Amino acid sequence: RAAFAGSQAGVVFDEEKRFGLVVRLDKDYRQSLDDVKNLSIALPGGGQIPFEQIADIQIKSGPAQVSRENTERRITVGFNVRNRDVQSVIAEVTKKIDTKVKLPSGYYVTYGGQFQNLVAAKNRLAIAVPVALLLIFVLLYFTFHSVKQTLLIYSAVPLAAIGGVIALWLRGMNFSISAGIGFIALFGVAVLNGIVLIAEFNRLEKEGITDVSDRVLKGLRIRLRSIIITGFAPALGFLPMVISTSAGAEVQKPLATVVIGGLISATLLTLIVLPVLYILFSSGKSWFKFKIKPAKTLPFLLILFLSLSFFNTLKAQQPVRINLNDAVKMALDSNLSVRSSVYSLEVQKALKGASWDIPKTTLDGEYGQINSHTKDNSFTLSQSFSFPTVYNTQSKLAASGIKSSEWELKGSQLEIATQVKQVYWQLTYFAAKQKLLVYQDSLFSRFLYAAELRLKTGETNRLEMITARSQSLEVKNELQQVQSDVGISMRKLQTLINTSIPYMPTDTLSRKQMLVLLPDSTAITQNPTLGFIKQQVETASYEKKLEQSRALPDLTVGVFSQTMQGTQEVNSVLRTFGPGDRFNGFQAGITLPIWFKPYTAKAKAAGIRQNVAQTNAEAYSKTLSSNYRSLLDEYDKYSKSVDFYEQQAIPEAEYIIEQSGRSYKAGAMDYLDYVLSLDRALTIKQNYLDALSSYMQTIINIEYISGKTL
Repeated sequence: RAAFAGSQAGVVFDEEKRFGLVVRLDKDYRQSLDDVKNLSIALPGGGQIPFEQIADIQIKSGPAQVSRENTERRITVGFNVRNRDVQSVIAEVTKKIDTKVKLPSGYYVTYGGQFQNLVAAKNRLAIAVPVALLLIFVLLYFTFHSVKQTLLIYSAVPLAAIGGVIALWLRGMNFSISAGIGFIALFGVAVLNGIVLIAEFNRLEKEGITDVSDRVLKGLRIRLRSIIITGFAPALGFLPMVISTSAGAEVQKPLATVVIGGLISATLLTLIVLPVLYILFSSGKSWFKFKIKPAKTLPFLLILFLSLSFFNTLKAQQPVRINLNDAVKMALDSNLSVRSSVYSLEVQKALKGASWDIPKTTLDGEYGQINSHTKDNSFTLSQSFSFPTVYNTQSKLAASGIKSSEWELKGSQLEIATQVKQVYWQLTYFAAKQKLLVYQDSLFSRFLYAAELRLKTGETNRLEMITARSQSLEVKNELQQVQSDVGISMRKLQTLINTSIPYMPTDTLSRKQMLVLLPDSTAITQNPTLGFIKQQVETASYEKKLEQSRALPDLTVGVFSQTMQGTQEVNSVLRTFGPGDRFNGFQAGITLPIWFKPYTAKAKAAGIRQNVAQTNAEAYSKTLSSNYRSLLDEYDKYSKSVDFYEQQAIPEAEYIIEQSGRSYKAGAMDYLDYVLSLDRALTIKQNYLDALSSYMQTIINIEYISGKTL
């Protein structure tokens, strides 16, 4: 790559400008791959050999980008699933990979995206469905105080499930999470028919109807309408969701299909199966010999329910790992400030249609003695409009307003992306600092343990032990503060992403992120704020042209039609005109401004606003260039500082910690020197984290000026 494409070997400075110094082979020596193979390699003894004797030189395709996650390389293969369920597709893919693909050692395959969401949702449904069924059973029992009747009503649950499954099969839909939620809703609604029917049977029994068959038939006649309404009213409410084709229909259709199909089957089968089961249960002997006491059962069920809820909540509150790009993308999709800017852009697009604001058409009518003692009628239709250049300029002004809103949207996205980056790396910094303090706490805990042993054996005085204890407690106090800072930063990140899920970064503050530096004149061109300010210059120019166009004449055109009843001489011949004879014509007019001063003043003011906008754009451009150059100097400063720590200071700090610990344990170093050595080494590590944090924040500020969101 260096031989053919070139590799940067340094930087050339021309006053304030920087140019990369690129080294590559001369044009005549990079015509083919043999030029690289024949490069000479110096030997320790002074001889030379061709490069191809020590390396296999080939031209091959490589990845455009190497992605990493948790310090491991990651390759993402994405695809969409159509006309099949995700789980069966992943099962088939897994089977084919296991049988046909032999992965090297250390390689493995994971599945994310919708399948990962499916697995998480199935785990939640595995808890939600049993809890829902248990609650339905408990509520039914406390309503009827009979296990027998509770099970009778509970039979509506499998009857409803049959209809839901058949409805999905008839529509060719796969089982999904929305369908699972539909089953939960269906189970709750399906038992209503059983409650209505069993309650009526019990009421008739209390009124003295002892014959079971008569009681069932009479109850069915009384409650038939109620059962049908209870079953079909929710089904009709879900009908629009079944036939929906708008956004979100793929979620609504399975849910509504399950509910409607289940309610139909539950209603029909409840009218047939439930009465039969009621007759069988009522005519025979008691099938259940045990009796549940609500006073003893209720606390147990409540404890069980609260325990399930607690473990589910505890699982949901675990932080989810996320990388920086995904965090920024989520914020750009869901942040309310960005969404507000999107709505503002839509407003400007909608207002573009109002640029051709032609006044309303005027229709006048007259009736009476207009022309003579006879009563005539007259109709006039007229339309006025401004000079055509007014509408053309208004259209351009509206287009300029759309561009301004687009720059505002980009500015809002850049602002949110920058805040996410700052909070993300701040959270990464606190996590690294927390890890360092945990390590520091372990060192001082061992120091405290050793000091206590030395005090017991009489090898040292009490001052050493107290010093070790104070150092350990101070580190623990700092650790608690950093843990609070981590929680605060996590909540800030949640607010920016607009989610209730806590997130922790996958990146670590352990290595530098390289940055491609650009000249300031190129870097600031994509800054949205500068683009918006420059757009205001164009908007002000159109406003000036609009005010000048308003001084031009307004035009009016129209037609009229009227009667003139009576006798008139036409070409020396007397003719009589009645109500059916109409006289038509065309009229046109022009409106001229006599007092030009208001128009001139408004045009002059618009011109001044244009000059103001131009001056603001030039001033902001110079400010951005100055800030960008200052940030480049800061970047160079922190980059050198990080290089110093990584290449020299950190290895020395590790050596100091290791050797001082050994010397203190061997008794070759007293506690004061040991504490000073540890403090020096740990201060170096903390300064390294601070330098890395400042380095990353400088990069974020440079990307902000450059208008880079990702």
